[in-house]
Amino acid sequence: MKILSILLASIVIVPMALGAPIDFVTSSALMPGDSALFNLDFVDPFGLPGYSIILNARQSGSGDQYQETMEHIGMPPYYTTTYRTSIAFDNPAGEIKFYGRVEADTFVITQSYDNPSNQFPPNNALYAGLADDAVGDTPPGSDGDWLDLTGSGITYSDTRIYASMNNGSGTWPTGGSFGTYYVYGFVLVNTDTLSLSGTAMIYSNIPFILQPGLYHVNIQDSSFQYLGPISHQVSGGKLHMACDINDLLADPNWDVWPPESGFLFTAGFTITAALGEQTFNDFTYPSVYLPTTQTLDTDNNTPPILLSPLFSPRGDTALIVGITYHDEDNNLPVEKHLWFDGNEYEMGSVTHIYDHGSAGFSRLLEWPGEGWHTYSYRFSDGAEVVQTELDSIYLGATGMVDPPVPDEFFLYQNYPNPFNSSTAISFSLPQSCDVSLKIFDVNGRAVKAL
Repeated sequence: MKILSILLASIVIVPMALGAPIDFVTSSALMPGDSALFNLDFVDPFGLPGYSIILNARQSGSGDQYQETMEHIGMPPYYTTTYRTSIAFDNPAGEIKFYGRVEADTFVITQSYDNPSNQFPPNNALYAGLADDAVGDTPPGSDGDWLDLTGSGITYSDTRIYASMNNGSGTWPTGGSFGTYYVYGFVLVNTDTLSLSGTAMIYSNIPFILQPGLYHVNIQDSSFQYLGPISHQVSGGKLHMACDINDLLADPNWDVWPPESGFLFTAGFTITAALGEQTFNDFTYPSVYLPTTQTLDTDNNTPPILLSPLFSPRGDTALIVGITYHDEDNNLPVEKHLWFDGNEYEMGSVTHIYDHGSAGFSRLLEWPGEGWHTYSYRFSDGAEVVQTELDSIYLGATGMVDPPVPDEFFLYQNYPNPFNSSTAISFSLPQSCDVSLKIFDVNGRAVKAL
């Protein structure tokens, strides 16, 4: 297993104190036209020279697949690492599963669909493809195209991890002539620990030495320890393997699943063993895998709620206006607007998860001056619109304050004017008393008495 040790060393000697590079993958509720908006955050921890960010979605009923490239939003400081796209679905119903991925030449960072029924081998559509590998890159003299890996894939369930590998022949022999044996493996490296050892699902048949299974491999002395059985099958030209997460957790490198970092490193490899010698044949480029999928329920939706309006002056130069947005379905808002003194502003949030606690949306405005100001908020999760009543506040240098007692009666201009469904009418009184407010139309006819 010396060659496998070298491969493992090349993967684990990387910075491990990293957060998940893909995070906060969310969608709106289903919008008119059967479309949905999708966001994700990507932080590039590897300094990739160029990459594409892709959103994959799959309808559970029809099995239809969708794939869209995402665009950077920007809008600092709220969405400096956020990307978005929208997908129009054909007759959506039930659950839509979706996940994000990043592709950069020979490097892939990806989530995947899950395999909740533990189907083996999984439907090919459930696998997330990992980094492709070149065809014909095995060393001269390699025994056959079955040792030339061309790609791999991965998926998961609550209890198992599944991997597939492709090669140049579509066949996966475990032995040849004159005591020659072939080893095929898929490496799982925990990013929570920096260790001179790793874990691999291995498909081979070397009598008394190596059988199909999950193994702990020590990089320092090339020793290996059997952890548990694997499922394995050759189907459709692919080699499929699966291990139990409980067996993975028997490895001293794995205390918890999924990793606390949220991701792991993976790679496939082939080795030829003959007469006590090991020959490294091929490996796939290492990929980053996040065992996560997201769900959009097209049949049920809970409207979002707006809470706790905020007005926070910054001296006499600026005003921060905020509102708290909460959505039990974790639907992102497709509309997030503030009306303040007759002007419309788009709001933003540095929190991109909406069902745990709440997300605070805000907007920095120029200081509007001390006095009365009108405001309203309007948000939509795509399916439901929530809007606060048009209201007014009196702003002083420290925020919302009680207005001074006026010296005389005064009726202010209503706002907005003209208006459609509602308007705000303010007046001031020098003392507490009963009032009657009458509203007239443009022809002078009384239409309302309050």
